[in-house]
Amino acid sequence: MDDFKNQVYSIEEFLELVKTKQDRKASFDPEYNYAVYSSTDAFKPEMKIFVGDPLDIGESDHEVLPDFVFHNKLNYLCSDENIQDVVDLAFRQRADVTSSQLIEALNHYLEKDDFLDLN
Repeated sequence: MDDFKNQVYSIEEFLELVKTKQDRKASFDPEYNYAVYSSTDAFKPEMKIFVGDPLDIGESDHEVLPDFVFHNKLNYLCSDENIQDVVDLAFRQRADVTSSQLIEALNHYLEKDDFLDLN
């Protein structure tokens, strides 16, 4: 997928991209770094998320949000590394992992900074 960033997705659509690794290059590419933003502070089924550039740090160490995030009053949920680690581990634990299980695993990680064991 050429440009998956700066778009709104349903969480299920985006998790499918992450599961099939369409959100990253085979080798490291900083252009593929992204963050996930939402109007809520937790993942929920069928929610809409915005995938955009990561937070930037401006003058006086203030966070600078992407314009779309700022204008739509969205919250930072997680980084590309977080979502990829959680989804990749869940997929290794269960090849048939469902979107709702991935959402549960992501929320567990956000809340406890620990991976959920799906075995």
